[in-house]
Amino acid sequence: MRAGWTLVGVFALAALSGCAHQPGAFRLTTPANAAPTLIPPGVRNATVARTKLPVAAIPRKAVCSPSLHGLLVQRRWLRGPRLIVTSDAIGATTASDLFTWVVALEKQGCIPANEGFRTAENIIDAVPLSLAKRRQLLEGRTDLKSVNSLNVISPVVKPGGSRTIAGEVTSISKGANPASIDVEIKSDPSLIGYEVDWYDVLAREDGPGYRIVPRSAEIHIADNVEHPAAPSTARFRFGPDARWYELFMMTKVSSNDFDFVVFSARTSAELQSNVAEFQRDATTFLRHADPASYTVLPHGTGINAYITVKINGVAVDLPRGNTVRQAIARSRAESGAVLRALKVAKLHDGKLFPVQWDRKSDQILSLSLEGGEEISW
Repeated sequence: MRAGWTLVGVFALAALSGCAHQPGAFRLTTPANAAPTLIPPGVRNATVARTKLPVAAIPRKAVCSPSLHGLLVQRRWLRGPRLIVTSDAIGATTASDLFTWVVALEKQGCIPANEGFRTAENIIDAVPLSLAKRRQLLEGRTDLKSVNSLNVISPVVKPGGSRTIAGEVTSISKGANPASIDVEIKSDPSLIGYEVDWYDVLAREDGPGYRIVPRSAEIHIADNVEHPAAPSTARFRFGPDARWYELFMMTKVSSNDFDFVVFSARTSAELQSNVAEFQRDATTFLRHADPASYTVLPHGTGINAYITVKINGVAVDLPRGNTVRQAIARSRAESGAVLRALKVAKLHDGKLFPVQWDRKSDQILSLSLEGGEEISW
C-alpha cells in the first residue's frame, strides 16, 4: 500500500518561496510574514488561494448545501461537478464543521457513499495551510483508519477473580525506556498482573473501510512476561458488515469514572450518526443499538489509539500529535545529527510523497505526524 520514495537533491529556495511547481512533493516553507506552511502535492505554490476538486456525478434531485463558511459543490451539467475550496473558507472552518459537512454531503448523495472522510482529507490537501491550521483540521477526523493501532491494557486476576473489579488501570504513561510504558493499577487482592495487547487497523480488500486485527499480546505477572499467540480475551467482535470504527471515552460520573467504547458501522455516515446519537444520550443508545455495533471495554481496562509510522524501515507506534523530532528521539538519535541525511515522506490520497524543505533550517523537526509517514536517515 505504501510505495517507496526518493528525495532527489536539495530543494531550491526558489521553489520554497513559490516560484516553482513541484507536483510530486509536499513543500514545507515559511512565506513572508506568515506562519510555517505546508504546500501539498499538486498545488503550485504558497499563494494559491482557490482549488477545484472533481466530484463524481451527482443525482439531479440531490441538494448539495454549502458549508457554513463557503466551501461548496458547483454543479456543471456538461463538464461535471466540482468542489470549490478557497483559503478564506477553509481558514474559517473548524474541524467539526468540515467533517460534519462532508458527512452531510455523503448522506445527500453529493459524494459517493463512504467517501466523506477521504473527501475531507482531500479538501485539507487542496490549498496551502499553516501547520497549526492543518493539525487543527485533521484532529477533526476521529474515526480509526489504517494508520492507527490500538493498545489495550487490562488487569490479570487470580482464577475465579472478577476482571472488572479486581484491578483498575488508573493511568498509562511513557516509561523511562522509549520502548516501555508505565501502568498504574489500583490494587486488589485478586490482582496478580496485567496484559498488554496491540491491534492493527487494516484497510479492507473488498472495498472502502477497515478491519481490526490482533497483532501481539504480553502478560506480565510479577517479574515474568509471557507472549501468547493471541490476546486472552477476544475483543472487537463486530458484525460482518462493520467497516468503520471510532474510539470514544464515556465519562459516567467524574473524570476518574469512565469506560471506553469502540463503535462500528457499515458506512462512514452511519458511524458519525451513531456517535452523535451516543453523545446525546449514551444510556439510551446502548440500550437500543445493535450489540454487534459496539464494544464497551470492561471497567478498569485502558485503551489508547496510536499512529503508526516507519522509522528507518521499522514500523513504530507513536502517540497522536508527535512530531518528526519526537520520532527521531524515539530511535535514540539526536535530531541535529540526522538532519543532513533526513528524509520524510507523507501520505496524500493514499500514496507517499516526499517532504521538501529548506535544508538550512530545522523546521522539518516541528512537523506533526499524521500517521503513515516514512522517516529515514
